[in-house]
Amino acid sequence: MAKNKNKKIVRMNKSIQINSALIIFGIILVYVVTSVFLSLRKEPITTYKVNSSNINNNIICDGIALRQESEIAADKSGYVCYFVRDGEKVAKWAPVCTVDETGNLIQTVERKNSDETKFSSADYLEIRNTIDLYKINYSDNRFFEVYNFKKNIESKVLEMSNQMLMKEYAAQGNLAQSTVRNLKAPESGIITYYTDGYEKLTPETLKESDFDRSKYQRTLLKSGEIVESGKTIYKLTSNEAWNICCYITIDQANRLLDESTLYYRINNADNEISGNYDMIRTENGYVLVLPLNKYMIDYVDERFLSVEIILDRFEGLKVPNTAIVEKQIYKIPVAYMAAGGNESGTDKVYVQSTDEEGNSTVNQVDPDIYMTDDKFYYVDPDKFSETDVLIKPDSKETLAVSKLEHGKLKGVYLANKGVADFTRINIVRTGDEFTIVGTGDRLREFDNIVMDSSQVVENQVLY
Repeated sequence: MAKNKNKKIVRMNKSIQINSALIIFGIILVYVVTSVFLSLRKEPITTYKVNSSNINNNIICDGIALRQESEIAADKSGYVCYFVRDGEKVAKWAPVCTVDETGNLIQTVERKNSDETKFSSADYLEIRNTIDLYKINYSDNRFFEVYNFKKNIESKVLEMSNQMLMKEYAAQGNLAQSTVRNLKAPESGIITYYTDGYEKLTPETLKESDFDRSKYQRTLLKSGEIVESGKTIYKLTSNEAWNICCYITIDQANRLLDESTLYYRINNADNEISGNYDMIRTENGYVLVLPLNKYMIDYVDERFLSVEIILDRFEGLKVPNTAIVEKQIYKIPVAYMAAGGNESGTDKVYVQSTDEEGNSTVNQVDPDIYMTDDKFYYVDPDKFSETDVLIKPDSKETLAVSKLEHGKLKGVYLANKGVADFTRINIVRTGDEFTIVGTGDRLREFDNIVMDSSQVVENQVLY
């Protein structure tokens, strides 16, 4: 059998066949790589968790207490012994102290104290009860009361020592009276035992340097020390009227101009004091004068006081100023809104729209309502076209969207759902870095908002 030598040989096309699946895969790969690259270059969106806080607009300043203080001088030199506690009120002609020319009275008391018990058991019991009472009421949050406790103990010890001096003075009779001068209060008032050079100052004579605590010096007057004739032996304040003078800046003074009455606290006390005030102009600021007719005895042994002038305290939610954005809105008159029916509680508006072919249709639109008042609904304009016409319910009256009043609302971008959702805020008070907003709106404590509103646009996907 002869071989067929005329067989046709078909050569295969060796060129690469384009696979559609490979093309799609390549496109997806390029998209993913590009997205990853762009996301790495893009600045990340930072969110902020809203917390409740407040802005305190109060003014805190140092105050100088000015009283009508009479400096009682010794008419002879000698050792002074006080019978009255510091800050205690005395009656007219009541004995305040003695001046012993020879020092025999003090030496006799000291000698007796070295030979016998200085205080009686009743005296020690009284001191112990004072210590126990302080220990029961002690709190770390009120550590400053330790200074009052120290003063109370010293006052009790001084009172007991003075009682011993008075007993010894009475026991020595004529012998003591020949060398000991008994000084009495020329009028009723409060006794203090220190001098500081502020006794003669008035609100009008105060200088800015007088408020510098670092330069303040006080001289204490103590029992057993030698006093020279003509020197101050004690001070007597007989008038309950006194002034607290505070140095304030021009800016702080301007904040007080509209206040007819000031409310303030002294030394962080719980009670608020209210009263009138005056301001005296100085070279660089003002002296704020707070006149008082009570509480003087509570602060009679203090020259400098801490004063907190209570102006405003705003409470609400704290948001960064960078998070706040302004949004354009439409103002729809209340009469053009229809209340939501049984299926939906959302208020709606009837809108007549015209397409490109001139055909008109009427639809119910439920706009995003940010707030309402007696006249308007403040809504998002995104659901309307400039060619739309609003139809008043149960009426033939219409209002073109292009004729609607425009406005602006302040808000933040809520980020709870991963989308920049505009949320209106009601600003209560603005600070340097943060703003306090009201708690009655959609924004709630612990919500996440966009930290910097300039980084995003409304409805942008955040993550």
